[in-house]
Amino acid sequence: MTDAFSERADHYPLVSLVRRYGRADLALLLVAMVSTAVSIFLSLADVYLIGLGIDALFNDQPFALPLLPESLVPSAPVDLLVFVTGLIVVTSLVTHLLSFVGEYCFGLYTQRFLHELRTDSFSRVVRFDLSFFDEHRTGNVISALNDDVNQLDTFFNKLVEASIWALTTLVSAFVYMALLNVQLALFVLCSAPVLAATNLWFSRQVEPIQDDIRSERGGLNALLATALGGLDVIKANTAEDAERGRITRSSRDYTDARLENRRLSIRQAPLNRLVVGVWLVFVVAIGVQWITVGPPLFFSGTLTAGELVPLLFYLERMTPPLKNLGGLINGYKGAKAAAKRVGGLTARDARTGGEDGEHVTFDAPCVEFDGVSFTYPGTDQRVLDGVDLDVSPGATVGIVGATGAGKSTLLDLLLQYHDPDEGRVRVGGHNLEDVAPRSLREQVGYVDQDSFLFDGTVRENVAAGAPRGEATDDEVRAAAGIAGAHEFVTDLSAGYDTELGERGTSLSGGQRQRLAIARAVVGDPELLVLDEATSHVDTESERLVQEHLADITADRTTFVVAHRLSTVRHADEIVVLDDGVVTETGTHDELVDAGGSYANLWNVQVGALEAAGD
Repeated sequence: MTDAFSERADHYPLVSLVRRYGRADLALLLVAMVSTAVSIFLSLADVYLIGLGIDALFNDQPFALPLLPESLVPSAPVDLLVFVTGLIVVTSLVTHLLSFVGEYCFGLYTQRFLHELRTDSFSRVVRFDLSFFDEHRTGNVISALNDDVNQLDTFFNKLVEASIWALTTLVSAFVYMALLNVQLALFVLCSAPVLAATNLWFSRQVEPIQDDIRSERGGLNALLATALGGLDVIKANTAEDAERGRITRSSRDYTDARLENRRLSIRQAPLNRLVVGVWLVFVVAIGVQWITVGPPLFFSGTLTAGELVPLLFYLERMTPPLKNLGGLINGYKGAKAAAKRVGGLTARDARTGGEDGEHVTFDAPCVEFDGVSFTYPGTDQRVLDGVDLDVSPGATVGIVGATGAGKSTLLDLLLQYHDPDEGRVRVGGHNLEDVAPRSLREQVGYVDQDSFLFDGTVRENVAAGAPRGEATDDEVRAAAGIAGAHEFVTDLSAGYDTELGERGTSLSGGQRQRLAIARAVVGDPELLVLDEATSHVDTESERLVQEHLADITADRTTFVVAHRLSTVRHADEIVVLDDGVVTETGTHDELVDAGGSYANLWNVQVGALEAAGD
């Protein structure tokens, strides 16, 4: 199995996701970014204004504020002090207003974007061909839909805003420094190439580690999901220690990847602090000498205390963003790795909607298998080999054979879960390769051997089999009646509104089976597929299902896969599969009289039943 959901390389996965899911609200994002940037720029203005005021009051310097006409600046010291105070108050109020607008717009944009991403990702995944899940671990898919989307949530809710804060703070501080003294501002800027080089190196080291973290987390989730799903088997086989070992090893691999990422981050932050600290010492030394002795080295002109103090403040304000560069880069790389996986799911070229192809309608269709052969991807052994079947409209066909004979695979091809490697499958005269899978499945009622039920009410579970999950109360009750479920449902605490819990574990196996059959027939399908529908129920439950089987299959083309031959005894035709090859066909009586493998199996099962009766 592979962890990559798409073979297509995308060097800018975050940008691709924004284009796909956030394009409609880009104006909102722009407002958020501009509001945040302007609010941060204005939040740094107070120190600049104080510096200008100090020089104007104590150093006979003009209060020269860019874009502000000199005629508006009072000359009297007290008036000037009030004027500067008023400017600081106004900029503070505007700063808080713009900050509120920016945060609100960021939050609104992020939640809309993530809502579209979540819903579209899930809607695509549930329409993937089942072959996708043969190639990818379910835990990795769950990790992408949950953990990776949450990582993107954190990125857009926190890191994007933090990145804008860091970038705007750096740029704003540099602009204010340049307004105070261009030469010192340019000297500070000389630290940028050193910081850029070190952080670029760390960035390149972090990216593959973030990919490993996502992969290891997906593998751990896959093991956890498998273990919890098979907890009864683990306990029955006293395999707790073995499973604990597998989880421990996977968790250790995940932890090692996280620790490696942490080690890089720990090395990166002190290096950034060292570079910033060295430049701060240089600026203080140059500034003090400039004021007390004169311009050192290649500097020229004058420097006042009203310029140096704010300049040092702005240099100090540049320190946190520079120190946090490592965390921002690490967060970006994590989000990029998450975006690769989520983007891989949403950008797959495989049949995802079941909409491609011809949309057809059937009326108890005939079904033909013409020389059908099939091999599962990644294996060499044919599961079906040259299968030929011709099923009449409205007929009931039983498919029997030993475990691994290819019975369920035959149904998978009929339901278009896979395409045959050779041959054709036709339903109602239509080649399924030309038919939209959704068009076919909307006319099929399907019952699997596990009788899977959703976490919801009885009514919701039965109605799920109707087109778009919509069925009236009368239709739900009628389907339950046909399946022999109505009587026990009415005895439940809340009848059809009873909550069944996860996988319907509050019901017996036979009850779950009958509800699954009710779900299959509620939409009045033209083609009915029962895959080991009574394999996990007791004899009494099977008898109840058998009593209603004639009503269930009436006027429908029906395929019944069964190990218990009593289930298919009254089928119009029985097909015997052996290692993917059709070895016998006929009615029950014909096959018993023929004395072949079906007759042998029937005699064994009848003998077992008679022995049990004795």
